[in-house]
Amino acid sequence: MRHSPSLRLRIVGAYVLLALFVGACFSAIGFEALDRIENALVDHRLKEAADRLIDDHLGGIDHQLPGYPSVLNASEMSSVLRALPPGLHELRYTHQHVHVLIRDRGGQRFAVIEDESEFEVIQGHVSIALAAAFVLCVVLALVSGFITASKVIAPVTRLAEAVTGGSLRPDSPLLHADDEVGLLGRAFFDSTETLKRFLEREQLFTGDVSHELRTPLTVILGAAEVLQVRLAGQPELQDIAERIRRAAAEASGRLGALLLLARAPETLHAPLTEVAGIVQAEAERYRPLLQGKPVELAVSVAAGCVSVPARPELVATAVGNLIRNACQFTERGQVLVRVEPCSVVIEDTGPGIPPEIAARVFERREPGPVGSVQGTGLGLTIVRRVAEHLGWKVELLRGAEGGSRFVLHLPAA
Repeated sequence: MRHSPSLRLRIVGAYVLLALFVGACFSAIGFEALDRIENALVDHRLKEAADRLIDDHLGGIDHQLPGYPSVLNASEMSSVLRALPPGLHELRYTHQHVHVLIRDRGGQRFAVIEDESEFEVIQGHVSIALAAAFVLCVVLALVSGFITASKVIAPVTRLAEAVTGGSLRPDSPLLHADDEVGLLGRAFFDSTETLKRFLEREQLFTGDVSHELRTPLTVILGAAEVLQVRLAGQPELQDIAERIRRAAAEASGRLGALLLLARAPETLHAPLTEVAGIVQAEAERYRPLLQGKPVELAVSVAAGCVSVPARPELVATAVGNLIRNACQFTERGQVLVRVEPCSVVIEDTGPGIPPEIAARVFERREPGPVGSVQGTGLGLTIVRRVAEHLGWKVELLRGAEGGSRFVLHLPAA
């Protein structure tokens, strides 16, 4: 997942980028101005004064003043100067920087030389000053950005703390601000109140559902117990009554666990539960679904299996749904259930799940076709929800013989 910078860093970054842009513009303008000043004050002045300086030189007048241009004739020029064509030239030496104007006059060549070493020193100082000003601007922008960001982010931070801590009340000053923070606070408050009302309705609904479903299950359970007593001496019918009683008892227990999971998952007690025993019991529970089918149901338990912290009802719900689906949708072949130290694998030789459905098979959907059979729509959604609550991971893979392979990855106890 790509990490996005915080709002504070974005504000500081905007300040720094602005300082870099403005500083770069001013520095470029400054260096360009220095270059133009050099051309205007040195080169232009040298061209304007060249004729007069040459006339003075021919008249025997030499201006030996510091910083004043000097004139050399052809015999006084060095080999470097004699090689220069007429025009303005700039020569740089180790400790000297001169501008030279070569001009022909009356059949003779003259060199008007002006030492610009002092101007170069001044130009260097100005360049250092511009660079220092540029760095100072960036530092000031960085400091100003952090100060401004702290002031801007402070109300947002207080709002986030109020929302996280549940202390956002109708009379909070954050809700009555006229800026964007107030607008955001009011939006958060309205959304939170809507969610609270929704959760309250859901809690009331789940309580009513629990009461309405427990009553008929209790009646079924009591009737099955009475039926067992009255069918004494009839083993075949007594077995059916026992299956009814056991199914009602298990449904009642799982109903309570699922309703509590839907209402407040963090309140569920999680004792250490042996997974292997529950898997074997669930396999036996759904074995009757294979009657009349050429399908073999096999359960294997590997050595080293441990217990996991989980409610037994939830473990049975997750495992039972997967075993039931495998038994229901497999018409021939086998259903293999393996309990390993850190996983439970349910693999079948059924029609499998088409690739276009496999990516969203754990999402809630309307009952509909899954391959050549009808999907339940809710079973795998419940499996995923239970797995997420228990800290497990459920994975769908393709079976070795074309069916489906579901793997429940269990954390170590």
